Amino acid sequence: MRAYGSVILGMLICGAFGCADKPATDSAEGEPGQSAVSKDGYKVRKLDPGRKYKIGFSQCTVKEPWRVLFNELLKREAAKHADVALEVQDADDRTEKQVADVRSFIRRDFDAILVSPKEAPGLTGVVKEATEKGIPVVVLDRDVNYGGYACFVGGDNLEIGSAAGRYAVDALGGAGKAKGIVYEICGGLASTPAQERRDGFHEIVDKEAGIEVKGGLDGDWKLDKGLSIMQDALKAIPKIDLVYAHNDPMAYGAWQAAQQAGREENIKFVGIDGIPKEGGLWVKQGKLAATFLYEPPGAEGLRQALKILRTGKPDARRITLKTRAVTAETVDDYLREMGE
Repeated sequence: MRAYGSVILGMLICGAFGCADKPATDSAEGEPGQSAVSKDGYKVRKLDPGRKYKIGFSQCTVKEPWRVLFNELLKREAAKHADVALEVQDADDRTEKQVADVRSFIRRDFDAILVSPKEAPGLTGVVKEATEKGIPVVVLDRDVNYGGYACFVGGDNLEIGSAAGRYAVDALGGAGKAKGIVYEICGGLASTPAQERRDGFHEIVDKEAGIEVKGGLDGDWKLDKGLSIMQDALKAIPKIDLVYAHNDPMAYGAWQAAQQAGREENIKFVGIDGIPKEGGLWVKQGKLAATFLYEPPGAEGLRQALKILRTGKPDARRITLKTRAVTAETVDDYLREMGE
């Protein structure tokens, strides 16, 4: 797993952040213990001897293995910086607790806040509140409905959904010839990744007259919900050719349901995340046909928070992490790269 962190850190591409009013500018550091403010309102501090930057991270849940890895890589990055004191709070899959956690960071005057929202509407207000108090906020993975925060780091979920759509079309016969029933299991539909993974996928497959997409139920990113949804689908739909789930655990849960029904051999299962010990392993075992890499953004998010604190601006206002397909043809190379 250690190799996983080192490999994915080189997989970044940066783009412009479209909703900022104006780019950040450099500003001089203040006196020890004082804060200077850049034109974007971000604090730039020269630390007193022995003082560390207080950086708070609000994680929406650790009930998903991808988020456990997310936290692990973030903490590993923080350990590289002697001037960082990182506090991690788990919202336990509850929006109200996540809002309270972020407000606690604001109340205690943390230098920067990282947040991976459970869902966009519920976290928008508190992200705006922190930003308006001059605390730089780095939003990770899932976006909010407010563009004034300091930096976003995450995958391009529209592109990941489109990549999965292109794979599905090829698997079902190719562009213009594809035929089959696709069953879709969505992630938490109040979150932007689920919405974008759905929209990107449909942008591709809806062009194919021979493909019918069914399902679209909210599996909340959970394996057991993927299993339950698929059990019901198998009872109601006599033929399913491909399952597209918005993450690997739900895809694997769907595979388990199909195995229980004796139908797994006739269905292709496609997921997203590409954790080596999950999606990568399940592709290797032949349970998933493909997974698409979704790199955890925590380590890069911390680096950008430090850049803002030290210079007043991130490397870019929006940083997008690349994806790649992991299939039976590529999984051995992928696992070798990841140190598995």
